[in-house]
Amino acid sequence: MQAILPDEVATKELGTWLGQRMQAGDTLWLHGDLGAGKTTLVRGLAEGLGITDRVTSPTFTFVHEFAGRLPFYHFDLYRLDDPEEVWDLGWSDYLGGQGVVAVEWPERLGENWPMAGLHITLTPVTLPDGSWARALTLESQGDEALRFLKELRATCSSLDWIVPQA
Repeated sequence: MQAILPDEVATKELGTWLGQRMQAGDTLWLHGDLGAGKTTLVRGLAEGLGITDRVTSPTFTFVHEFAGRLPFYHFDLYRLDDPEEVWDLGWSDYLGGQGVVAVEWPERLGENWPMAGLHITLTPVTLPDGSWARALTLESQGDEALRFLKELRATCSSLDWIVPQA
């Protein structure tokens, strides 16, 4: 599924919408360049999970843990040098567990990692009127994440913060 998020507010609202629907064991894989809006989306996700703590990118610690409606684990792998380092973080305990996992920069894990879940790619774009927006691509790997795409597709005409693309 592809859409346009017209501004930062819309990006956060998508995160909130997703967070309200998250279930234990859900994983989001967040793709996009620096400044694309990944952390903004995660802030909304945390809000949707009922988390009131300040959410920042865990660039220097790799993971931040939050308590909300469900435990929430926010990974930022930008500074990951070796994909094997994630095992030192207790990686296997987070994925598919009792909480929700959001991973920024999952491509740092290499090509041989199973990445079941919802993949979200954010790409800055300039619209015909000269304004700036984010192109959004949502892809599901596995049945669990498919429910997000189905619900979003069914309701997106009533969501004022998303512009569906053909």
